[in-house]
Order: sequence, then structure tokens, then C-alpha cells
Amino acid sequence: MNIEQFFSEHLNSPAAAFTTSPSSCRPSTLPQEVREAANLGMLIFPVSQVAKLTGNPNLLIGEATCEICRLEELAAKYWPYEWRVAIGPSSLCVLQLAGPEGRSSYAALSQDEGECFTLQAHRGDTAWAFYRSPKDLVLRKTAKELAPCVRILVDGDSCVVAPFRNPWAEVEAIPHWLRDLAFKAPDTPCGKAVPVPALPHRPAPCRSRVRFENPKRGVRKGYPNCSQAGWRGGYRISRQS
Repeated sequence: MNIEQFFSEHLNSPAAAFTTSPSSCRPSTLPQEVREAANLGMLIFPVSQVAKLTGNPNLLIGEATCEICRLEELAAKYWPYEWRVAIGPSSLCVLQLAGPEGRSSYAALSQDEGECFTLQAHRGDTAWAFYRSPKDLVLRKTAKELAPCVRILVDGDSCVVAPFRNPWAEVEAIPHWLRDLAFKAPDTPCGKAVPVPALPHRPAPCRSRVRFENPKRGVRKGYPNCSQAGWRGGYRISRQS
């Protein structure tokens, strides 16, 4: 039994029902922003009390889903403190601006001439802009925090499910200037050296050290003289000893 199951069963026990105050009764329905995000295909997961106490909001990210009935089951099981969107599994990349400093930093970077029409959400002084994750690109190491109070959230990250500013809007492609600034093509892995196959051993050719005599050695050049001794009819007669 993991720690989540332990606390869940403890909170669902009859003894816990007598000690729970009426003001802390669990909500019977999902928040409207959670339903809207799920209807958009975003994968949602709860942040339980245990996740909050341990400082690990992504503790239940493996439970992320966009099915409303499953989200209601998770709400009944974990009594979530809040809900979050799993960025990577939702095929999203999210631009997060924190406070006035984040908006100022973004204004200094932005090359957009008009208004941003992609889906946006806000809570307090924090705003999020949702974009489609660029294909075949990865986030640069230096772009995790693009500027003071400006972050880009990608695979492995999550963000709070907050009320949408424009719930009728669609999730747009990331602007070209922001894509070129923050993303790059993945590094090509270094190829492994393929060992050269060893050539089969061939014995060195046997070379004899015996010198062969030139068969033409000792033959006189020029025309034979029949009057010379040892010559007959233009040919020299010799006997092998």
C-alpha cells in the first residue's frame, strides 16, 4: 500500500467522517475549468493533500486523463487540493508569465505585432498561453527560463488548471520567433565506430632464393662465323658436361 492509498482510506474511513468539519466536505462535481480543459483533450491529474504536503505536485501525474468519469473517480478517491495539466502527454508547450515582471520581460522579447489568439488561462498574477508542441524539436537548455519570470513548460512539466480567458479559442501553433528562440533540432547522437573486420590470414608466398641462370647467357651476339671452331652450318654445337 502506497502513501496515497493509506491517506485515501484513512480519509474515507467512518472515524474520519465524524472528525471532518462540514466546511471541508468534498465537492460533488468537478470545477468548470477542469471540465473545459478535459473537453479540449488536455490530460488532467489531481494534486492531493499528500502531494501538497510532500511538495511534489506531480505525484499523481501518471493518473492524468481527459475522461470526465475517471476524473470524478479521482476526485472521490484523492480529494484533490487542485488540478494540473500534464504538458507533455497533452502535446502542449506552455508559456508562463509570472506577475508584472514576467509581462514586461515577455514584451521585451515578443515580436508579435498583433494580439495573441491562442488559448490562454490566468490565476492571480500568473498567466499561461497554450501552444501546440513543435514537432521534431526540443527545448534549448538555456530556454527553460527564457527571461526573468518567463518560463516555457514542456514534456515533464505541468501547470495549474486555471480559468480560461478565452475558452472559445483554439490551441495555436507556437509563433515562429518564439520557436526559433526557444527550440532547436535534437542533437544527433554520435555514431558508434564499427570495427573493421579482420582480414583472413594468408600465408606469405614462398619465394625461393635460388637464382635461375639466364638461358641466353653466354650466347654470342652477331652472325656466326662458320670458320670458327665449334660452329657448323651457322649453329654452334655444344655438349653438356
